[in-house]
Parts: sequence; structure tokens; C-alpha cells
Amino acid sequence: MSQVDGMRLTVLVDDSKNPTRPELTAKHGLAFFIELKAGKDTTNLLMDTGPSADVVLQNAQRLNVDLKKVDSIVLSHGHYDHTGGLLGVLKHIGKKVPVMAHPEALEPKFAARKKRLKKAGIPFQVSELEKSSGILTLKRGPTSVAPRIWVSGEIKRASPFEKVKGFKTVRRGKLVKDYMPDDQALFVVVKGKGLVVVTGCAHAGLINTIKQAQRGAGSSGVHAVVGGFHLAGASAGRTKATIEELQKAGVKAVMPCHCTGKKAIAKFIKAFGEKCKQLRTGDVVTF
Repeated sequence: MSQVDGMRLTVLVDDSKNPTRPELTAKHGLAFFIELKAGKDTTNLLMDTGPSADVVLQNAQRLNVDLKKVDSIVLSHGHYDHTGGLLGVLKHIGKKVPVMAHPEALEPKFAARKKRLKKAGIPFQVSELEKSSGILTLKRGPTSVAPRIWVSGEIKRASPFEKVKGFKTVRRGKLVKDYMPDDQALFVVVKGKGLVVVTGCAHAGLINTIKQAQRGAGSSGVHAVVGGFHLAGASAGRTKATIEELQKAGVKAVMPCHCTGKKAIAKFIKAFGEKCKQLRTGDVVTF
């Protein structure tokens, strides 16, 4: 995997309010604006679009982020809190933009909570997306968004402690378990730093995701892991095993947010100290 010269990530939307940016709106969901530089070229990505367009657009304006410069949109998976703003954002961008997703991101999705089902999928019709300025690009395997920048595609499930629970979908007219095959991440190798892994929710498992990134990059080293780690409500054993695996991988920067959960974040901070930084709405990190 070839390298980029630099990477800048801005958190447009996250669950947590940022005390240093009180003018920004925090909301359950996630959206990252990612700028990648390679030589004289700059690629601008939007990874996920939060739960609604209004919060993404408002925060972007207040952060001086010009979304009309977006070259591609990557959807980490098909849940509403990562896709809800897509149509409104595309309308604002006002030009043809590739929208990259796994085919099953468009399937019906439900969260099973206390014997009740709650709709959790994309909050619009696929036909609406097809009529928009988005160029829908559906792939199961790894895909190059631009030179040196990769979307993982379907992630191999190998870690014994990382299981997907609590989600349903509809297949052939029947309600079945959803193991979230549509969950994917972004992989970038930054010159002088190393591999950076950006997750949406890591439903496939954070360690499974990292190991796939390592295979793709042909490197065992990991500089940073950024995003939602889906450990809210996870057992203490799973969080402990995740931390141990991250330590084995020699990860130099751990930046959790969104669905990671307060308890898990506290354990990450205890384990990694200054190497761990919780991201909130409006935070900007560079690599």
C-alpha cells in the first residue's frame, strides 16, 4: 500500500459535546471530513454523514469546512446515524460524487432492544439516492477511493471475542440475524508515521478491522486507530482483550468516539495514557 504525505481529520458530528467548541451541535452519529495530501494532490473525503444533514452542514460551516470540495463519500455501514445526512449533504455539494458502500448497507436493518425491534437502517429510499447527485458504488471487496487510500470492504471475522449481537435484517422475506457484513473501514499509510485505521462503528470488531488493515498494508505496525469502536455495553472481558491486542500491535495513538462507550473509553485512557484521546464534535487531528 503506497503512502500519503499527510492526513487531517475533522470530526463534523459525534455524540459528545466539545467544551472548547460550544457553538457546535453534538448528536448521536458520526461524520468525518478527511483531507489527504500526496505530493501536489489533495483528496477530500467525507466518511459517514451523521444522523441528519442539518447538523452536518451547520457544524461544517462553523468549522470552516467546505463540503463542496468533497471528492468522495464513504459509508462505513448502513445504520441511520451514519447515513441520515447523505441526501441533504449531496444536495449541498451540488455535483456528481461517488458514494461508496457495501451492497448490504442498503438492506433493511433493525436493532433488537428489550424484545422490541427499532428501525436502524438508512432513513430514505434507495431510489431517492439513485436520483440524487450521488454515484452509488457498491462493492464487497477492498476498493481504492483514490490513489493511496483504501476502503476495506467486507472484513474477515477471526477474533474469538468479537461477536456481532443485537441486530436484525430481512432476507427472502424472513427476519434474520444481521452480522453486519456491510461494516467497513478506511485504511491509509501516512509517510513517516505508518498505518492509520478509521472506523465508523467497527461492528466487525476493532481487532478484526486492524488485522485486515495490516494484511492490506503488508505491515504489522499501526500508528493510529480512530473512530467508533462499538464497545458501549460490551463485557469487561471483551474490552480488556481489545486493549491487550492493541498493545500487542504497538498502536501509538488511540482515538475513540461515538459508540465506544464511556466505560471503555475510561479503560483506554487508563491503559494508554497520553496515547489515548477521546474525540468529540469539532476536534481536528493531523497525521
